[in-house]
Amino acid sequence: MRWTPHRRPRLGIMVTERNRPLPFADAAFYRMLTACGAKQGIEVFVFSPNRIDWTQSTVQGYVYDEADGWQARKFPLPSLIYDRCFFSGKESYTVYRHHVRKLRARRDIRFLGNGLGGKWEVAQILAKDSALLPYLPETARLHSGAQLKAWLAEKQEAFLKPEGGSQGKGALHVQHTREAGSERYVAEGRDGRNQPLSRAFPDFPSCWQWLRMVIGARPYLIQAYLSLHTAEGIAYDVRSLMQKNGRGLWEMTGVGVRAGKPGSLTSNLHGGGSAEEVSSFLTRQFGEAKAKELLSVITELSLRIPPLLENDHGRLVELGLDFGIDTQGCIWILEINSKPGRTLFAELRDERARADSIANPIRYARFLLHRMPG
Repeated sequence: MRWTPHRRPRLGIMVTERNRPLPFADAAFYRMLTACGAKQGIEVFVFSPNRIDWTQSTVQGYVYDEADGWQARKFPLPSLIYDRCFFSGKESYTVYRHHVRKLRARRDIRFLGNGLGGKWEVAQILAKDSALLPYLPETARLHSGAQLKAWLAEKQEAFLKPEGGSQGKGALHVQHTREAGSERYVAEGRDGRNQPLSRAFPDFPSCWQWLRMVIGARPYLIQAYLSLHTAEGIAYDVRSLMQKNGRGLWEMTGVGVRAGKPGSLTSNLHGGGSAEEVSSFLTRQFGEAKAKELLSVITELSLRIPPLLENDHGRLVELGLDFGIDTQGCIWILEINSKPGRTLFAELRDERARADSIANPIRYARFLLHRMPG
């Protein structure tokens, strides 16, 4: 039996717990999702998988009430789940893994989408499409100091980033220079807490020793360093938000530029960057004709990538695609995030994109509910 409006379904937003009175982040976003859900006849609540009672098939969660704010309640397990869990590392994921696997194994529960794996896994999928190869920076897994030393000897610069990181945390630029017979290694970027770092070393062993301390046990990638900045030296990228709509089809919700603080290695808004309207920004950098060409290619790539990933990875609901444009006007696919934020469109004051970015997961949930057995 298919869902009908007389049976009010539930969409559970699955989150990682925080140690505070309201134990989850992004409450404002979830409040807006709740309002969108109510208009579509869907009850939306927030829950942590650690709060599931498997014997009763219930979960302790939170629902937003306009009069009383967030209220704790017990719910039956939802028929649909929107995964917004963010893990700081393998340890935090291990705490949730058992419950998430049990949820995914249940035939009466569907996830709006499956979270992507690490950056290396995504890069390998993209590399299968020959049309994307010109847009993929040279990338390898970082496995030794000897590998990095050889890379720097050949290319002088390297970009290091964690396989599972986000928001620019842990991203590092390493440069090797030789002047007047002496060599120098410079490393700069951000640590795991998104704090800026900058150190210089007289030789590679001391540089590598420091990098190992910063990197820790996290798996890292080594990538070609690209000059992704304006003529004034401001780092920037172009973020495209792709989402499934109410017909189950991919669409571009919006696109914008994220420009970093002066001197910053990355352009992420969490690192203090700012949002810019894409057409005017690119026109200032490259002129009107080149800006139109760049935006056309970015749109084409944005429409091509989601079905490609989905065919290999399984169902997805939304993707944040980050593109770099180097000083020569070449486009590079930098990163793809299956749990993107919406801050960019709020800062741009793009009300249509902001509203659609919030409503589309609910619209897609309704689309799936019409196709679920009762």
